[in-house]
Amino acid sequence: MVKTTINLDTEVYRTLVTEALEKYGTTKTLSRLINEKLKNASKRPADEDIVKKTAGLWEIKETGSEYTRRIRMEAEEKVKRLLDD
Repeated sequence: MVKTTINLDTEVYRTLVTEALEKYGTTKTLSRLINEKLKNASKRPADEDIVKKTAGLWEIKETGSEYTRRIRMEAEEKVKRLLDD
């Protein structure tokens, strides 16, 4: 285990202390809580990374309103075909 000193914003510190008290009943486990949070954060990619990795994978061929019009037209045509038969 490596010891280090970090400076936390007051609000961040209060949030961590509150969570440590709720989860473990003492603030002596603050390092444990921070280590858990850092490990969990490094395991999953950030939302921004996911957006960057998936952006542009599909081509936008029509706007939302164009899509809605097309789907409605197709549905109307299907109803007409069913009624004509």
